[in-house]
Amino acid sequence: MFALIIIGSLGLATLALPILETSFSDSLAFFTLGGLEVLIGYIAMCLMRNPSSNALSFMKFMPYLVLLIHFPASLLLLWISSVRHDGIPTFALDYFFVYWMFLLVYVVINTSMYRVHQCRFAKVHD
Repeated sequence: MFALIIIGSLGLATLALPILETSFSDSLAFFTLGGLEVLIGYIAMCLMRNPSSNALSFMKFMPYLVLLIHFPASLLLLWISSVRHDGIPTFALDYFFVYWMFLLVYVVINTSMYRVHQCRFAKVHD
């Protein structure tokens, strides 16, 4: 389950890749792959019954990782896209709005699941 949560967080990075692609079909493939990986991470967080201390510490650190790495990286990719296309294409703006919504939803779900699992972990070890 810990590995599946990591796959879910890495899916966020995969979602950021299509902005560097120029053809829509390649972008759609990366977007689908990243969305599938994030969905796997969501399911893993929900199905975990007795999380290990490693999984709990990763879930606690994950919102900070998203804010410190994924968000600035997405801004960098947006800048690269604007340089490549002599301005920001509308696809890039729409895409990054969806991407940032994915980031926000992932952080909210991760934080709430961390609290649930922390309570379960405390009950098991008391």
